[in-house]
Amino acid sequence: MSATTVNAFPPLHAFNSSRPWFLVFIVLLHAGFFWALTHGVTFGGIKPEPKTWIVDVPIDIIDQFPPDPPEPTDIKPRAVDPVPLPKEIDYREQTEERAPQVYSRPDPTPAGPGSAVPVPAPVIVEPMVDPRIGLSEPEYPVSEIRMQHEGTVWLLVEILPNGRVGQVRVDRSSGYVKLDESAAREARRWRMKPGMKDGVATAMWKRVPITFQLKD
Repeated sequence: MSATTVNAFPPLHAFNSSRPWFLVFIVLLHAGFFWALTHGVTFGGIKPEPKTWIVDVPIDIIDQFPPDPPEPTDIKPRAVDPVPLPKEIDYREQTEERAPQVYSRPDPTPAGPGSAVPVPAPVIVEPMVDPRIGLSEPEYPVSEIRMQHEGTVWLLVEILPNGRVGQVRVDRSSGYVKLDESAAREARRWRMKPGMKDGVATAMWKRVPITFQLKD
């Protein structure tokens, strides 16, 4: 029997080909790249040099700009008055009990100027002549008849609650004193129906004319 020996390495003549050397180059390239990364080596390109732009500005244009104003030196700081703080209120001291307030409805008052409560006006009935009695005529003075004096006198007669006459005044004279006196004298004898205020007899004044006229 014969034994056969197997060599695990390729023969030396195999390295003469181009493919194995290319593989070795790729492995070395990766190893070098890994070493550069671990040792902090960076690859940078060539940076272009910065360019400097020079602009020529005419001096006469620069002189046209106004100079900066000077800073004011007379400004004084203004004092600010402190704002007083509000007084603190201790609500614990306000423990007084107040008595309950009782509101009562006020009594209605008579309506006056500007009042909103209307008050009915009183019912007034003026004094009138009693048709059962009438009014007696005054005496025509003889001296006035001879002088042919005529005229009408207006009297203000006060009618009392009992119907009798109180005061008598001459409101407008007839022009003759004796005629006025005769009319007032007779008016004091009259009796009339008294005036009424809300159904109650009340003293009132009544204006009454009396005419003195001669007959043919």
